[in-house]
Amino acid sequence: MSPASPSAAFPRAVDAPRLRRRARAEHRRLGATAGMPAPSHPGVKVQRDIRVLASDGVALLTDHWFAHNAGGATILIRTPYGRRGMAAVATFFAERGHHVVIQSVRGTFGSGGQFSPLRDDVSDGQATMRWLRTLPWSAGPVISWGFSYVGTTQWALCDGPDRPDALVAGLSARSIDRAMIYAGGGFSMETAVTWAYALDMQERAIIVQLWKLLHARHRVARGSLAVPPETAVRVTTGREAAFFRDWLAHSGDDAWWEPMRFAGDPRTVPPVTVIAGWHDLFLTGGVDDYRELHAAGRPVRLIVGDWTHDGAEAGAVAVGEALRRLSDAATVPPPSPVRVQVGGAGGWRDLAAWPPPSTDSRWLLAPEGHLDPVTGTHAGSSEHTIAYAYDPADPTPQGGGRSLNPFTSGPRDQRERERRTDVLVFTGTPLPHDTVIMGEATVDLTFTSTNPRVDFFVRLCDVDVRGRSRTITDGYRRMDAVGTVSDRRSVRLTLSPAAYRVAAGHRLRLQVSSGAHPLHLRNPGTADPLHDFGRLIPSTQTIVLGGASPSQLTLPVAE
Repeated sequence: MSPASPSAAFPRAVDAPRLRRRARAEHRRLGATAGMPAPSHPGVKVQRDIRVLASDGVALLTDHWFAHNAGGATILIRTPYGRRGMAAVATFFAERGHHVVIQSVRGTFGSGGQFSPLRDDVSDGQATMRWLRTLPWSAGPVISWGFSYVGTTQWALCDGPDRPDALVAGLSARSIDRAMIYAGGGFSMETAVTWAYALDMQERAIIVQLWKLLHARHRVARGSLAVPPETAVRVTTGREAAFFRDWLAHSGDDAWWEPMRFAGDPRTVPPVTVIAGWHDLFLTGGVDDYRELHAAGRPVRLIVGDWTHDGAEAGAVAVGEALRRLSDAATVPPPSPVRVQVGGAGGWRDLAAWPPPSTDSRWLLAPEGHLDPVTGTHAGSSEHTIAYAYDPADPTPQGGGRSLNPFTSGPRDQRERERRTDVLVFTGTPLPHDTVIMGEATVDLTFTSTNPRVDFFVRLCDVDVRGRSRTITDGYRRMDAVGTVSDRRSVRLTLSPAAYRVAAGHRLRLQVSSGAHPLHLRNPGTADPLHDFGRLIPSTQTIVLGGASPSQLTLPVAE
């Protein structure tokens, strides 16, 4: 994890000289970022391996970066990914007069105890805050900072009396089960397997890390397809991961997750900047966190960029945001409450809130793969149907998406996926002018299925003048088994938030399918779709087009 790649899935296997060279390069990139203040405190020093005692006596190893006569704020970073890789950002903050405290969470990189993801971060974070408050050099404000797991540890700091004065929480969410692991009611298989592989390799010898990096793509792909799913991590790494089995065992709204659902009371949350990415696995959770805090009247800012979970630009944005929070308010103009980067080369926009005002634009799914806009004179159409078969033995592939896996994530070319017979494709005519989508699109489907246990995955795409189809946003839903196979049913899928400019001459395209494996674990068609893979039951979905309850897409078009 580094500013250049703030939440990289895989650690980079490097020896000490290469680590130092990488830190210098990242430090230079931060310094070259527009708007960054000049250094004021040269001669940064670091005190390593300070033993901070948790409430149960476990020692949490901590590094302190500082310069002579530093009197600014303390920036707290609690991470499971090692402290040495944070040298660039620590030096950068310290050169601007701030103390930087980087702590390895329990059970990682020399800290005592056993690593059990997020289950100890409330108590250990509170112990760390109490320790900081006793130190003479930490008399100023304390700001927590970081991405991904490191961002989630910040939300955990809100569940206790000793809270930081502000948070800069990037690419994370208050409740990872609802926001990421079980988003849409399925299971985020690829992300879970990718993280298990990264954790398995990060503290190994360099030669082992190099070997594992070389084989990472193949092994993650192989493990993600494992049947039964409980074997996925063992197939990937050769070893079990207790957290992965726990995640699979405690599906749905299981109370087991309650200790890891942080900051449930908005009144406990200090001023916070939520940083998200349009193609990041925590996008929906991060935006939901912003909206809930905003509705509660809490001081919250939202920044969303056009990046994935490994987005390099996000690190510099987060460093700049932390320094802005620490600057003299009299000399720095207040920022907009929301700042978003519009995909499709739409640039950055400052907004008063999210979502911004918009006008609904409706598009009907029509026969022969057409996507027809609904105009003011539209009088409806006769009813038609179109069907496709889903086979869990040959699961519909994801074709990119919001995953932790750097080899597959992001807005990939969709043409290969769209050639599959288990993916319906509906395409509009060329747009006469630029159209900016900003908010959450919805897709209403009227359907029947030969199996009442069915998944739906819909993806909105931008088709350019060369016919290349790329993702704008998508949505997923695992349906409850309701009624019989002959019953006509309906579902509304809310796609993930998006800000995207579709250029004039481009076309909109909507995909409809029943899977995106392993982004979302394939549905075997059984009563227990997370564990019962002894049978793989194919199904046929029939989508209703036109008529009284037409299947349609609704887009929020920016005013």
